[in-house]
Amino acid sequence: MTPFNIRKKLRELVKEMLGGGDGTPASTVPQRPRWPVTFELPDGTSFQADARERDSLVLASGRGPRPISTGCADGTCSTCQVVVLAGEGQLSPADEHEVKTKADNGVDPARRLGCQTAVLGPGVHVKIINVLGEDLVEA
Repeated sequence: MTPFNIRKKLRELVKEMLGGGDGTPASTVPQRPRWPVTFELPDGTSFQADARERDSLVLASGRGPRPISTGCADGTCSTCQVVVLAGEGQLSPADEHEVKTKADNGVDPARRLGCQTAVLGPGVHVKIINVLGEDLVEA
């Protein structure tokens, strides 16, 4: 037993967080759909990682062995570039911020920024341009 029953309070808090926050059991809270996303690395190898609906490509890649590099916290550096190989219609459209960031940094308009691109459905396959500090490769 811990002082002040901290473990018990933490367990109750976790149960509440995993549930609906209103006492609804976690099993009845609607789960966001998940889809496998294929990430092709610059060296030609690939891996799959699950993405929940509206997860960014950066977040989804972090569930795999070689996450997409990011160099900023606000979507302005362009280090998380990807080329969409399949499933473009299952990704969020580029917004004004992404378009401006790509223009400001001289990024090919056909590429997407992994931090700004959300997965909306199945069948997404992207090529990562830069992985954890590796040099950029042409796609």
